Amino acid sequence: MHQRQVCKEEEEAIKVDLHEGCGRTKLFWVMALADSCTLKAMVEFREGTRSKPAGVTSGVCRFCGTTGNSGLLAIGNICADQECQVKICLNACNKLHSCGHMCGGIKQETTCLPCLHGCSSNPTLKQDADDMCMICFTEALSCAPAVQLKCGHVFHYHCCRCILMKRWTGPRITFAFSQCPICKSNIEHPVLTELLIPVKELYEDVRRKALMRLEYEGLHKVEAITSPGARFHNDPASYAMDRYAYYVCYKCNKAYYGGEARCDAEVGEEYDPRELVCGACSDVSRAQMCPKHGTDFLEYKCRYCCSVAVFFCFGTTHFCNACHDDFQRVTNIPKLDLPSCPAGPKAKQLEGEECPLHVKHPPTGEEFALGCGVCRNAHTF
Repeated sequence: MHQRQVCKEEEEAIKVDLHEGCGRTKLFWVMALADSCTLKAMVEFREGTRSKPAGVTSGVCRFCGTTGNSGLLAIGNICADQECQVKICLNACNKLHSCGHMCGGIKQETTCLPCLHGCSSNPTLKQDADDMCMICFTEALSCAPAVQLKCGHVFHYHCCRCILMKRWTGPRITFAFSQCPICKSNIEHPVLTELLIPVKELYEDVRRKALMRLEYEGLHKVEAITSPGARFHNDPASYAMDRYAYYVCYKCNKAYYGGEARCDAEVGEEYDPRELVCGACSDVSRAQMCPKHGTDFLEYKCRYCCSVAVFFCFGTTHFCNACHDDFQRVTNIPKLDLPSCPAGPKAKQLEGEECPLHVKHPPTGEEFALGCGVCRNAHTF
């Protein structure tokens, strides 16, 4: 077993450093970490890790740091705690590095994770065993099997799987969850391929549809894309995906357009995914299929205003985001009291005569299929 003698001077020394944006103050028996971006912090007390009198030996759990000279710790480096036992049985690598430290990686890797205890000369390794996992921000990297992503940053394996399975929060599709929390590069690792494939397929689908809509609306040469120094300079795909809001249809599992992203800003995280239904799967008005694009871009008007619908509820009614959030009120408005076109979100009367959707449609309160959103060159709020 790898052992290291700690001198009295080291026990009393204070170390202050900065690792990947995370400030760290470290004594031998206590460590405090704080992340400037998330404003999260952790203090860890390390009682029992001080040097021991000569002749006294004890095992140390490789995950939780528990010490003891009886039970499982008398014969190995894993304590009897159920959580630690699960980690070693399911994912933890059992190989030993040449330096004497156990590998902190996982079983499935062809190449072991470099030693996190300062013994590795790997130039891509920028963190160590004491650094906190920047996904869960509750435990150090050494507390659970970890993986080093293609970008070089290390995170708990189960934390990576968790964020890829949970995906985005709220109804609108976003892809920040699939990026490294530190450098914002795309998460890449062979053992995560199974979870990443459907994410990449969805990304390409949304990207394709957003770019097509941007071009049909004549916005592919706006200043935000063509001006040097602009946020989306020469990157029309990112501009389109930032401008338009897309959702996953509960029935066909495809991405569909739901208006501009600014309309989604007030929508909370609580929603019923069964109410997210695309125009093709909620075709209550029997809209005609587009001969060029099929049903991929079929859209409906919100029943209570002149916006593109996002939600399909009760098997009969299409709502935009704003009207859906206020559905108890708008659905109880008498039909004669509903605003006429142009009608704003939450059934508010707008000034002027031109419909924001630039189409002729039945009175507010009736279902109406807008048809193919790309071909009609729709403009929304």
